[in-house]
Amino acid sequence: MVNKVLLSLILSLSFIAVGCNGGGGGSKQKKQARAFEALLEDQTGHPYKITKAKTKIDGYSVFQDQVTGEYIAYNVSKFDKKTMTTIDQYLAVAVDGVDIVRNLNEQSTWVETGYWNDVYDTVTYYEDVWDEYCECWTTESYTETYYVDSYWVDTSHYVYTYHSGGFVFDNKDAQSKDLETLEALKEDVAEKFVTYKLTSEYSLSNTRAAELAKLVTRYQKLDNVRELTDAESNIFAMDALGVSMSQIENALKDKSQGTEKSYEDMLSIAAQVNKTSVEQIGKFFDDYVLGEE
Repeated sequence: MVNKVLLSLILSLSFIAVGCNGGGGGSKQKKQARAFEALLEDQTGHPYKITKAKTKIDGYSVFQDQVTGEYIAYNVSKFDKKTMTTIDQYLAVAVDGVDIVRNLNEQSTWVETGYWNDVYDTVTYYEDVWDEYCECWTTESYTETYYVDSYWVDTSHYVYTYHSGGFVFDNKDAQSKDLETLEALKEDVAEKFVTYKLTSEYSLSNTRAAELAKLVTRYQKLDNVRELTDAESNIFAMDALGVSMSQIENALKDKSQGTEKSYEDMLSIAAQVNKTSVEQIGKFFDDYVLGEE
């Protein structure tokens, strides 16, 4: 529930920034690959790197031995991380040359991609109007959003494939969901994209949007390496929204059961922290939490 609520809410923005949209199956295999990587390192004493967490050949991940430089593909779907504590246990069910493909050759292809992103700004107008109800002058405000400029977001990157014995291990989808693509994309581009999106769509100030964008990309980078702990997710929630993970979860649970009070209170706090309106924060939750349940 923690990742469902928080990462779908905020980290999904950085997936938008890099043109990706990770699925549940990919996340499951990535965790499986991380667990297998830890086993390899523990059993061999060599550091390993996951170079391709998920490929078109279902169940396989590609690893590099950082000592020998060798690339090896393992069918991690045959690895039971709950019961297998040694490589020998995995080798008892895996077939060498089929489930384990050694001495892979790495090939790289440069792919030029990108898109134009429009930049918008908002201006607030104030007007004194006569209120007949109180027979007094009151000040009303309204905002207008206008187009400022466009900028090119360069998402060009290398796509790596690994070949041996008739096997070709490449990306699961045309738009890579693998680590090397995320690492190849510039962090500052991702931050700027998230900043403009938050500013234009949810009426956050440029300063707050930039702060939140840095927070998003920092935690996204960490989550690509390992799953966030509950403590880290809670810190993230407090920094981003001013409420704890338990508050978020309880508010959404109450809302699903027809009780709006805690949900409205949570939106009010989040709106104050981000210096925007309750309506805008509510739209934010609708887009990135409620819309995915």
